[in-house]
Amino acid sequence: MKTEHLYRAAGWAAILGGAARIAAAFPLGLGAAEAEALYAAIDILLLAGLVGIYLDRAHALGFLGVASFAVALAALSLIGGPDADPWGFSTYREGASVLALAMAGLSIAWVSRGQKPIWAPLLWFASLAAGGGLAQAPALAGYAIPVAGALFGAGFVAAGIALMRRGGDP
Repeated sequence: MKTEHLYRAAGWAAILGGAARIAAAFPLGLGAAEAEALYAAIDILLLAGLVGIYLDRAHALGFLGVASFAVALAALSLIGGPDADPWGFSTYREGASVLALAMAGLSIAWVSRGQKPIWAPLLWFASLAAGGGLAQAPALAGYAIPVAGALFGAGFVAAGIALMRRGGDP
């Protein structure tokens, strides 16, 4: 398979996973099994998208980029399972927090190394800021996770679109 095809597949995965994450920020009326299936699909798509997004820029992102990428992969593995509590804490909540921080690290590497376009890292930063900021305002705390999730997904959509345009292919 040609490298361009792999990047295109990763771009589609990022776009679809990001779009599904945006949709999941809203009440969808799904049962428990359907919601778990949706979140599993989102996690798989974001994982595949993240690999392509990182590999496309690996040459430019340096140590912070590779470290953030590795932490993001580990965090996605924590949130990808059922909502169990085997160690006395929520692996989803902790994994999602670590993932948001890892994507902020990847964003810092992306912006500081002059990578374009900057929409994806700006959206990942906004996701982290919204999640933390809204959670601190009692009247808005209920919006923290949905807004942060939608912005996070939008970051993957933006990065996926950029990846699809790699090499001049729209």
